[in-house]
Amino acid sequence: MLKTVDVTFSYTKESSFNFPDIELTSSQSLLIFGKSGIGKTTLLHLLAGILSPDNGNIFINNTNITSIGSKKLDAFRGRHIGIVFQNTIAVSSLTVYENLQARLYFSGISKQKKAIENILDQLDLVSVKNQKPNTLSTGQLQRLGIALGVIHKPDIILADEPTSSLDDENCKLVIDLLKSQAKKSNANLIIITHDQRIKNSFTNTIVL
Repeated sequence: MLKTVDVTFSYTKESSFNFPDIELTSSQSLLIFGKSGIGKTTLLHLLAGILSPDNGNIFINNTNITSIGSKKLDAFRGRHIGIVFQNTIAVSSLTVYENLQARLYFSGISKQKKAIENILDQLDLVSVKNQKPNTLSTGQLQRLGIALGVIHKPDIILADEPTSSLDDENCKLVIDLLKSQAKKSNANLIIITHDQRIKNSFTNTIVL
């Protein structure tokens, strides 16, 4: 469950944002559209607890993430929030398998082997599990980014422009994978984008 109430944020007096309220029940998805500079990534960072709002509240599973300390917030984010970045962020010195191990470790999840094997199989990464990220194709890197964002079965999955650099075929593949993984985790999926190609894949949409 995700709920935001009266959230505002400003970098300067000339750069401030008033965001619409959001309320999602368990497993609902949301597509957030907006042109560059309108605050899409800022909103994603607020929902992830990376930024703190000037005003308003953000609730994830009845926890108000705007009112807990930074240490508790870090732990909460590691366990309950998954982020899929536009450009996959993986540790270059670790293999695909080791990157997933590290993600689970920092989420406080000790039983790792089965979860890793399952996600590798689901995202067709078994054949490259012992390779380093710099040896992967663009599509494999994209799937690794999804794996890193969902392997700990978060309550909310946030995806920042996941399709903007992809062709039509891979665009559909990535959206289908994100929706599938969200369904498996019973998670809220929120995609922030300007990519009009994925508009028809969602019934719940906000335009900033």
